Amino acid sequence: MNDSSGKEVLLGDVAVMTSGGTPPSGVAQFYGGGIPWVSISDITRSGKYVTKTEKTLSAAGLINSAAQLYADGIVLYAMYASLGECAIAVGQVSSSQAILGINPGPRLHRDYLYYYLSFIKSSVRELGQHGTQANLNAGMVRRFSLRLPPLGEQRAIAVALEDCDQETQLLRDRLAKTCAIKQGMMQQLLTGRTRLPIAEVVA
Repeated sequence: MNDSSGKEVLLGDVAVMTSGGTPPSGVAQFYGGGIPWVSISDITRSGKYVTKTEKTLSAAGLINSAAQLYADGIVLYAMYASLGECAIAVGQVSSSQAILGINPGPRLHRDYLYYYLSFIKSSVRELGQHGTQANLNAGMVRRFSLRLPPLGEQRAIAVALEDCDQETQLLRDRLAKTCAIKQGMMQQLLTGRTRLPIAEVVA
């Protein structure tokens, strides 16, 4: 397929996907060895980049499970529970089987993929197979359809959206500071610790 005009392609045709695994939780020597092991909760609280994980694996834990080391920059995609949540790994990481590691091929820009997956999050949740909890599988993700403009355009789109992210974070930080100032003022004024001068009204 010639995708230079931005035609629709299947994600599985432009990226390689593998899922992780979980060593037996009752074997203590499989954990705590310093190999980052990404869980769904790590993704949901990380923002765009996963830089640290709550748990780590040992080399033995990696060998004795379906977990594997993903390459630096892999796009991590939640298939269970928090469907559609995604993040980009900083450094080599492993993951649970609830997470799909997506490695973009040469025609797909990593950050463009991240923003695409973020954009379709709400619609993806409707695709989940409903049982005790909604979930996806790798085959479903491979069949995701996306518009694939030239690589340079993908990069420009990703940069523009990254700039929006940074501006949004600045506004959130400013709002948080303003709310903290207001809370402090309320405490001082409403408890009488600070009194405001008022003009005397002359009859």
